[in-house]
Amino acid sequence: MDSANSDGYRRFRQAMQDGRLEAGKIVTQNELCDLLGLSMSPLRETLVLLEEFGLVEIKPRMGIRIVYPEIAFIRENQQFRSLIEVAALRVFADSVTGDWLEGMRARHEQQRRILKDSALTDDIRLSIEALDGQIHHDFVQSLGNRTILATHSRLQENLRMAKRVHRGTVYRTQLLDTIDEHMAVIDSLQARDTDGAIAHLEAHFRGASHRTLAM
Repeated sequence: MDSANSDGYRRFRQAMQDGRLEAGKIVTQNELCDLLGLSMSPLRETLVLLEEFGLVEIKPRMGIRIVYPEIAFIRENQQFRSLIEVAALRVFADSVTGDWLEGMRARHEQQRRILKDSALTDDIRLSIEALDGQIHHDFVQSLGNRTILATHSRLQENLRMAKRVHRGTVYRTQLLDTIDEHMAVIDSLQARDTDGAIAHLEAHFRGASHRTLAM
């Protein structure tokens, strides 16, 4: 991904995140240029990348359809993410440090206390989502492969987008479930039980898919 396309991709993701672009909406190239602040030439290069990633569909004489994350889209991204992370977790389990385990456990326990003792706010939700992103990123980073890490980051972004589309309200119990599922993985890693950690990670993925589609 060259710098121009990377910039256009980031602008597209930001526009999806802040609601300027809606899933399933059809826009023209000129409208997309205005929304992303791009001239036509870099936009067309960006569209090639977005189409390759399955984020847009070019519809002749109609415009550009922004992806709507159907069930198949979610399952495909979750399956690909699972394949990467299961392989990564086997590597991570062999090199995980006590400092990482203690630090990650402490951060999860802190978030659990905050969730139980405070009103649920956007800041709390975003903090837990950031912690979720960090733990999964750390697993994949252990592979030492930048291409895999970039692909995994894209899958994570796709699944976060799907959550925003399908799950209008985030409930305290859903966030607590995420923390509990992470802690089960951490417990197994601390016990040097790699197979158990993988089993808990896969259970976490199943739970995350269910929560994404919970209406």
